[in-house]
Amino acid sequence: MSVPSGGPRPSARHRRKQSPVVAVVLVVIGMVILFGAGYGLSRIIQGSGASDASSTTEPTGGSATSAGPEPEPCVTVTVTPGAGLPSPAQVTTNVYNATDRTGLAASTAEELQIRGFLIGVIDNDPLAKTITGVAEIRHGPSGEQAARLMAFYLPGAELVDDGRKDATIDTVLGAAYTTVAPQSEVDAALAAPSPSPSGPGCSPTAVADSATAPATPEATPSTEAS
Repeated sequence: MSVPSGGPRPSARHRRKQSPVVAVVLVVIGMVILFGAGYGLSRIIQGSGASDASSTTEPTGGSATSAGPEPEPCVTVTVTPGAGLPSPAQVTTNVYNATDRTGLAASTAEELQIRGFLIGVIDNDPLAKTITGVAEIRHGPSGEQAARLMAFYLPGAELVDDGRKDATIDTVLGAAYTTVAPQSEVDAALAAPSPSPSGPGCSPTAVADSATAPATPEATPSTEAS
């Protein structure tokens, strides 16, 4: 003898109504999974391409090589010509006459002394050179800055490194010399700003060109003995 169950049993019609809902849910879940997988794969591919592009370059020859180092910087800065130069009171100069004008060395030495320079020997040029320009300012490595200062007082003078060991300089007056520049012009030239390349990427040519100015000619090597 069968015993009836305690509650109503779901009909077949009710079970059929639930099937479409389950199917829709499964479809939505599947689409979400597929979308996520596709998005993740695209990100992996993009990341790999960017890494390859940053680590290698494609030269004209067609073979990939590592990117070279970036060039060192070279910047142009403004400097004051007088910066780093000694004062006249720190410079001892001999004054020599390389012309046939009597007393030229003595009168020039007197003027330079008034401007604050220390005067050493006053005489005719011991090398007996013919100097057609304004003057030669002879110096050694330790007197280069002193020679550059003197060039502001004798515009157009040529700096000559004669290899001497001390810091004294020789101011050797030439045929084109007329007088020591007025102090106002000297002060203006010393204070005038000028561009100068600076930095590890600057070529020696650029630095040398920037150092050349009418008032401070670049030193020229010489084998003459003092």
